[in-house]
Amino acid sequence: MFESSAKPTLNIIGCGRLGQTLAYLWTQADLVKVSQVLNSSLASSQAALEFIHEGQALDSMNELQAADFYLLGTPDKALASTAEALAKCYVLKAGDVVFHCSGALGSDLLQPLAEQGALIASVHPIKSFAQPEQAILSFAPTYCGVEGDEAALKRLKPLFEQIGGITFKIDTEHKTLYHAASVFACNYLVALQSISLRTFAQAGVEEALALNILQPIVQDTVANIFRLSPSAALTGPIARGDAAVVAKQLAVLEATNDLDAECYRVLGLEALSLATAQGKTASEHLQAVATVLKRS
Repeated sequence: MFESSAKPTLNIIGCGRLGQTLAYLWTQADLVKVSQVLNSSLASSQAALEFIHEGQALDSMNELQAADFYLLGTPDKALASTAEALAKCYVLKAGDVVFHCSGALGSDLLQPLAEQGALIASVHPIKSFAQPEQAILSFAPTYCGVEGDEAALKRLKPLFEQIGGITFKIDTEHKTLYHAASVFACNYLVALQSISLRTFAQAGVEEALALNILQPIVQDTVANIFRLSPSAALTGPIARGDAAVVAKQLAVLEATNDLDAECYRVLGLEALSLATAQGKTASEHLQAVATVLKRS
């Protein structure tokens, strides 16, 4: 067990990459004391503490002791059952703050804990936590969507803001849609690069070379999106209204991978809307592209 001076205490149930990142930053900033960590196994709990450098590793919910904050960091599918299990421990005091960091789920699934007097909330840092060692270095500035009890948020927002988070309010009922927006921008960007690499491979370009080709154009494109706008950043055959090129590319993809061809078609229609918004290409040329993309 690691020792620390007295300060608000935090128990973490499900201390994965996100939980480890937050706990490390909070302890380094002297904002909380990590009291106990409970993962799916004692070895996993101990591994988390090796990164955090503070707290007691548990292997059973029955060992939980009282704390001021509880972070439920389990996968989304386990959050509701974890909340129910915590409620059955009867360790909560009125005014304790229980929160999760899911992007897709709201704080309302913590209702069993609210019925015991806990203040409930969710705080979703919009960031990739693939490697905690890197995440602790780049957390600031990270936008964090918050919702839940105002009293809980009043205590949680400073914790995130003092480690570089930028908090903003979201509606509980729109949480799933809000998270889908992030999935489009982040997760599906990765998926698009995978499709691109696969297509390069089919064209005889090895992955290492393909990655070198992609890096500058992807970085330039992303920079232009935020420097200009999505419509202004669009280039390529659809922006030019080149229906012949679009038709040829679609035909080749249909001959090699139906799913990739369908992705090309659906995303092409979105690109066509952006090209229309640009107002630089003759409408008849854009209509010709639309005809190619919409054909069955």
